[in-house]
Amino acid sequence: MISFTCDINWSPEEVILDTIGLFEEHNVRCTFFSTHSSIVLSNLDKKKFEVAIHPNFNQLLNLSGKKRAEDILDDILEIYPEAKGVRSYSLMQSINLLQLFADRHLVYEANSFLPYQTGLKPFKLWNGLVRIPYNWEDDVHWSYGFEFEDCGINLNDDGLNIFDFHPIHIFLNTENKFRYNEAKKFYHDPKKLKEFQNSEVKGARDMLISLLKYVNENKIETIRQIDIAQDCLKKFLF
Repeated sequence: MISFTCDINWSPEEVILDTIGLFEEHNVRCTFFSTHSSIVLSNLDKKKFEVAIHPNFNQLLNLSGKKRAEDILDDILEIYPEAKGVRSYSLMQSINLLQLFADRHLVYEANSFLPYQTGLKPFKLWNGLVRIPYNWEDDVHWSYGFEFEDCGINLNDDGLNIFDFHPIHIFLNTENKFRYNEAKKFYHDPKKLKEFQNSEVKGARDMLISLLKYVNENKIETIRQIDIAQDCLKKFLF
C-alpha cells in the first residue's frame, strides 16, 4: 500500500495549488500537514484529501521564546479544529508533546522517519495515539546524494510505503540543496521562484509524477493517514 503526504512549510497559495493539481490530475489521495492558514487547503475535497497539522515547536529550543508548547499547538488547531493528525516541523517530539497531542484528541502522530526501510506498520501508543512511521522524503533523498531517477524503495513489496513531499520542492523540481538555497530567499514570490525551476535533470516533481503514474498504472489503492490510523485502532482491543 502507498500513502502520500506533503509538509506545507508556509508555502504560498500558488505553490500549494500547484501540488494539489498534480494529485487531482491523477486522482490520488494525500494528507497535507499544514503550518498556517490556507484557503486552498480549507476548501479541499475531504473524501480525497486530509488536512493535518504541522506545528513548529523549534522555538521552544530558544530560551527567549515566549510561547509554550500548548500555545503553539492550540494556535494551529484553532485554524484546523477538525485535524486528527500531527507531524511536527523538524519532527520534534517528546513524551510531553505526545501527551499534549492525546489531550487534544488527535488520533495519530507521524514524526518517526525511517528512510528507505520496508515493512512499515502503524502501532498504538500507551496514550491511545497511533504512531505512523514514514520511509521517504524529498529533501532527505538528495541529502543522501541520491538522484531522482529512482525512489530507492521496492514498491512491489506487501508493506506500507509512505512518501513525504514539500510543495516548494515540487514547484522547483528541486534536485539538490544548492538550487533550494538559491531559491528560498524568494520563498513567497512564486513568480520569482519560477526562474529557479529545474528542467535539466530529474527532481522532486519528476519523482512525484512518476509515483502517481505508477499508482494509476498498477491500480494501487492510496490511503490518507487518518485512514491508516483508524484501521490500526480497529485491530486493538485495549
